[in-house]
Amino acid sequence: MSTNFGRSKAVAADYAWIGADEDGGLFSAYCLTLVRGITPQEFMDRLGARIMFEALELADEFIDLSFQYWDEPHYGDVQFIGATTVAGDGGDWTLALEVNGHLGVTPSTMGPVSAGTRLVSHRYNGGNGVGDFSWIEDGDVRLEFEPLFARNREGGTPDALLEDMRQIGFDLEEDREETGPTTTAAFALAERLTGVRVTEALLDDAVYLCGTAAVR
Repeated sequence: MSTNFGRSKAVAADYAWIGADEDGGLFSAYCLTLVRGITPQEFMDRLGARIMFEALELADEFIDLSFQYWDEPHYGDVQFIGATTVAGDGGDWTLALEVNGHLGVTPSTMGPVSAGTRLVSHRYNGGNGVGDFSWIEDGDVRLEFEPLFARNREGGTPDALLEDMRQIGFDLEEDREETGPTTTAAFALAERLTGVRVTEALLDDAVYLCGTAAVR
């Protein structure tokens, strides 16, 4: 079944540039969220975030603060997150980025953020090897799965993206000997759902509205 969500036909190879970062770089511990038709300020408001910076670059301060919130007194219950505007299918989207975070793939946190719109998020943490992908429509979790085990899917429509996932290269077979792409495939699937092509330049050139939010 083909979804025909948009024009994008992204595949995992389109995000090969991420591969070098999966081992110790930015994408060794990240969470990326895309929300259609709301501004970064609206995103932060829906998240109940406390704003700390109006315009912060993705540099040392962003990364250092992200890791600090895993220390006392928060121990990860509060996360640092930045949001910026990007172009995608149907107009502007908010791209939210966490370093070593997981707000974006916590359904109880992101369900309210997705009210009246589409929200797509994915993360990977190389420290424990855990990854997640989530697609939510107006509070309804349509699909969630771990990219390393893409054959095991949950949500209201767990098979809606099967043809797209096959084209991208996800491992969907029980007896497949070699694991397919994971992080790069998650980026490609997110692009098919949003029309947002994430590039190094897009992330590095952006300025982010930044703050902290509690994991609910």
